[in-house]
Amino acid sequence: MGMMRQPKYRESAADKALREDIERRRKEEEAEKAAMEKEKKYQKSRKAKGLVGSRSMFSRAGGKGFYYEGEEV
Repeated sequence: MGMMRQPKYRESAADKALREDIERRRKEEEAEKAAMEKEKKYQKSRKAKGLVGSRSMFSRAGGKGFYYEGEEV
């Protein structure tokens, strides 16, 4: 009867390494996406307050701002 059953799947070392690599990359991409969303939200709030943008109170003619990312230029 043993010859009629399918063998149990045993994950090889290569398959295990590949799975772990895929999981690691997925976590990195999710972290990067979360950071991008956070930065986008931050920039949107700064633009709404008038701190950045072409019509901000800290901008000069020609598009060079008085402040750039919190640092004096």
